[in-house]
Amino acid sequence: MYILVLQKFLTMHVFSTVVLVLTGNPGVGKHTVSKKLAEILDYEIVDVNKEAVKVGMQKQSDSIDVDVEKTQKMLKDKISDKSLIVGHLAPFVVSKELVSKVIVLRKNPYDLIQIYDKRNYSDAKKMIILEVRF
Repeated sequence: MYILVLQKFLTMHVFSTVVLVLTGNPGVGKHTVSKKLAEILDYEIVDVNKEAVKVGMQKQSDSIDVDVEKTQKMLKDKISDKSLIVGHLAPFVVSKELVSKVIVLRKNPYDLIQIYDKRNYSDAKKMIILEVRF
């Protein structure tokens, strides 16, 4: 369903060269949707999480600290006119001047809880992620 809605939106609103950001809470389907969307639009996926790992991240108990400045610099060099930037961290590490359109995926919070349970997220981590949903 996501794909059909996005495809219709993009064919109506997006032209040949724009930089797209696909973001949303963990577990909403960003990477699943981005693969299909990139195929349809012939875009290159820039995965924010993978790029953040390359510049070094610090694990802190139940979360990971990202070096925002280093990640911003690396992403700036990777982004082109037909980039699809994917990740829940995108709003924090991608300059708004580089972005043409942002797509925010959402999912029922009760469905997300089941996904987080399967991923073995701690209760504290689930609450932090879902806090903005309720």
